[in-house]
Amino acid sequence: MVTLNNQEAHEFRERLRSNPAARSAEGTIAVSSNASTSITFSSVEKTAVLEVLRVWDDERGPAGMGAGPAELRNALAEELARES
Repeated sequence: MVTLNNQEAHEFRERLRSNPAARSAEGTIAVSSNASTSITFSSVEKTAVLEVLRVWDDERGPAGMGAGPAELRNALAEELARES
């Protein structure tokens, strides 16, 4: 399980909203957070979210993006590698 603090979660959701390919993932997060459940992304959403996280990492580096998003990036990359 990956946890993002409030600041990380806010920026993450803003970044998802600003990326057309990742907007459905932001909707998945919104529904899950309202229900207080874990989030499960589709394969397409995982790919889009991973790209958003890669851009964030390129812009700020791992320390600048925070531990939660960096951990999520690594977890998604591992999942996608196992799925392919």
